[in-house]
Parts: sequence; structure tokens; C-alpha cells
Amino acid sequence: MISFHYLINKIKDVKIKDYFSVFPMITALILKPFYRERYQGTWLICEEPYEARDNGYHFFRYMCERQPQQKCYYAVKKESVDAKKVQKIGLTVEYGSIQHWLAYFLCAYNISSQKGGKPNPAMCAFMEMNGVFKPRNVFLQHGITKDMAEWLFADKCNFYFFITAAIPEHNMIKDYYGYKDGVARLTGFPRYDSLIPNQTNQNQILIMPTWRNWFNLKSKGSQEVKTPFGCSEYLKKWMELLNSKELDYLIINHNLKVVFFLHRNMQRYIEAFQGVNEKIVIASWKDYDIQELLLTSKLMITDYSSVFFDMVYMKKPVIFYQFDEEEYRKYQYQQGWFDYHSNAFGTSYSASEEVIEALSHEIENGYKVSERYLNEYSHIFAYSDRRNSRRIYELLDKEKSDM
Repeated sequence: MISFHYLINKIKDVKIKDYFSVFPMITALILKPFYRERYQGTWLICEEPYEARDNGYHFFRYMCERQPQQKCYYAVKKESVDAKKVQKIGLTVEYGSIQHWLAYFLCAYNISSQKGGKPNPAMCAFMEMNGVFKPRNVFLQHGITKDMAEWLFADKCNFYFFITAAIPEHNMIKDYYGYKDGVARLTGFPRYDSLIPNQTNQNQILIMPTWRNWFNLKSKGSQEVKTPFGCSEYLKKWMELLNSKELDYLIINHNLKVVFFLHRNMQRYIEAFQGVNEKIVIASWKDYDIQELLLTSKLMITDYSSVFFDMVYMKKPVIFYQFDEEEYRKYQYQQGWFDYHSNAFGTSYSASEEVIEALSHEIENGYKVSERYLNEYSHIFAYSDRRNSRRIYELLDKEKSDM
């Protein structure tokens, strides 16, 4: 029995704006008996409210094309640039709407690449973690978990299945994240089914730094810094790299196309990068699909973004530019199973000059990876057969049959 005092303490996590979701939620509960035929037993899939580009989208596409006997819905905002793309594939519901709540309450599985992939993350988390409602949440993830991400620990999540793509990642989550046996499942990511090794003719370099929680996302325990983004080391160091004469030389002499893509959580600061070398593309998330950029790039420069594993999956080289590692470990994520300073996939540098020198070497070497790289690859990925979505479907279908 949950005490009143306990509920009051827990409900503090719910923000005022979240209470507006109470109305569509209550409406859905009232209408629930009338919509059982439509949503009962369906699989509800989503990502961020305005996106359909990651593991959720790729799994939804697989289900609609390969397993049409299983009814699925995809939740997306109707004004999203991706909405029409999804609507051409299969059934959709408006993200956060009464229909989304109905599907959430009646579906067999709530499947998302995001922990908060629900009609209202705060309200749903409150209900789930306090035993009010227990849906079968399937967490597809949006990147390989390589660090100790406490917000994904079992005491903070209600996952029926936690999908993993790397062997050491799977072992870390299974052994240290506090989940019961059978929750973590090593199947591979749906989006990996579309990644083809070494199949690009474009001379393209992708520069893709990750986010910093001290600039946003206060709900994840960010440590606010007094320095505004415009005066931050983050901006200074990336501008230093992008505007370096040495990089400009490589672009001209090797006919490079360089694309700079800020993490989705940092896209609000994209205007701060408009003063970079005009030969470099500053990519907006609305105009560029990360999957396409990965496929068409020969090399990636990043700091700590786990998306570098997508490049590794395709056996492409990576360079790490890590000028603020101490702060990152202190304020964002503690190190998990992956060591940036002892791996075969890429070397870590703290100075932009070293990054450019490493890039020059990779170009001269024809972007070839080493034997050590290929050997370590086999210890990271259990699957490279483009059957990841199928394994997830078979897992969920078997579990459904056993219920």
C-alpha cells in the first residue's frame, strides 16, 4: 500500500506543465473500453515526439514491411518533418494525444528508443514507478551504453526489455545496472540493419560532438555553469578545430566535404557556429538524417558520442577530440566499460592540432583500419548480419505467446 506521504514526495518530480496531460489521460481512461478493439494487443513504437529516424523508426518500418500481421502504431507529432514519411509506412497516432494515451494503456508493448517515449514522460514515469500502471516498456536505446548512466539504472526505470547491441555493454547493464535476469537482451539495434560496411564513394568527414548537461537538461541533474554558451570552452574548442588553417588545407587539397552536426540536445546553439569556414556544412537536424550522414562519411570526429559505434559497425575510422574529459566525467557520465585511451578504434586527443594531424594521416592511409581494429570489433559486436530487427520481433512475439 503506497502511503500519502510517499506519493507527495514522488509527485514533486512532476512539473506544472505535465499536469496538462491529466486531461487527455483521464479522457483516455474513460474511453478505454470503447477502443479495446483498435489498440488491444498492438505494439506502440516511438522516438522523440518530432522524430522518426532512429531505432524506433527502423523497427517500425521492419514491422510494417516484414511482419504486417502484427498491428503497430507509431507516435509522432503531426507537424514533424518526419510525419509524412512514417504515415506512408503504417499507422500513426499524434504524440501526446488522447489516441496516444489510449494506445499506451491498451498496447501489448510500448517500444521506444527513448526512456521517456510515452504520452507524457513525467506522468507516465510517476505511474509506472509507483505501481499505478505497469506497461511492458521495451527500451531500444538510441546508442550503445558505454558509460555508467545512472538515469538508466533499474531503480529509475520500468523496462520490460532493455535492448543492447554490444557484448561488453550487455554485460555491464546485466551485472551493474540492477535489472533482473532476462531484462537486458543482446539483439543488436534495428538501425544497424541499414548500415553497410565501407560502402561510400563520397570523400566526406563527419564531425559530431555530443551534448553537455551543464548547458541544458536540468532534469537529469545537470550542473549549471556560470559561463554562457557563447563564451564556453565547448564553443571555443570546436570553433578552433573548424576554423583551423590546417583543416582548410586538407579540405582544399583532398577535396573533402566536412559536415558538422551538433547533437540534438545542442541544436539550440547552432547559430553560434554560423561563423565557421564556409566550406564546412553546419547541419541542422531537420535537414540532415544522421543515418545518411553516417553511411556517406568515411571518417568521424567526435568527443564522447556513442554514435561512433555506428561507424565502427561499418568498419570506419574514428578520431576522438576530448578537451574537457575531466569535466565530462565529473558532471555528466562516469566511465563504464569503454576506455577512450586504450582501444583499437580511435585515439583520444585534447588539442585541435593533434586531431588535424591524425585526420591527415587517415587520409594518406586511405581510411584503412588496422588488424587490431578488426580483431577488437569481433569482441564488441555479437551480430553483423542485418537481422537485428528480426531478433527483436522474435523476442517480443515469443514473449507474447508465452503470456
